[in-house]
Amino acid sequence: MEGWKFWWGIAAFFLGGLATQLNGWLAYRRQRKDKADDIAGALRQRSEEFELQHLVEFNQLLREAVEKLIDYSSAVRYHVHLRDTNSLDESAEERREQAGETSQAALANVAAQIGFILVDSVREAAEAAVDHIAGANALLHASGPLDVMALSRVADSVHQGIGARVRKIYAGRTEA
Repeated sequence: MEGWKFWWGIAAFFLGGLATQLNGWLAYRRQRKDKADDIAGALRQRSEEFELQHLVEFNQLLREAVEKLIDYSSAVRYHVHLRDTNSLDESAEERREQAGETSQAALANVAAQIGFILVDSVREAAEAAVDHIAGANALLHASGPLDVMALSRVADSVHQGIGARVRKIYAGRTEA
């Protein structure tokens, strides 16, 4: 019986060491997983913040591009009216050119931000809106008419896509 107690003591000693090693290994794995989760959460948050910043910026730039295009359209219509009534003066031509340059600059600003839109459907709608504005700019340069309703539909499509994406991002933050 005494031999049995001796072997039991040795087995208990080794089992205790094994349990300590197993506990340490499990704690290490748990810490590694927690650290990986923290890193993934931080990356996700940075990505969402980046996306939100650029969506809001693109939304504002698109609004400005639409406003400048409408201003350009008004300047072109006024210029055509003055030309048709033989009331054309030097400042009318200058106002039309300046409105055109401002519209082109706003278009360039909004076009430069398209690549930062991460969601494909929103980016495609944004590209369609920028293409529409570019086409309208070219048409106005040739003193053509601006279809404000078509412009509004294209811009609204982008604004709705941006709004839906922002809501989805914020909904994901509250669910986490």
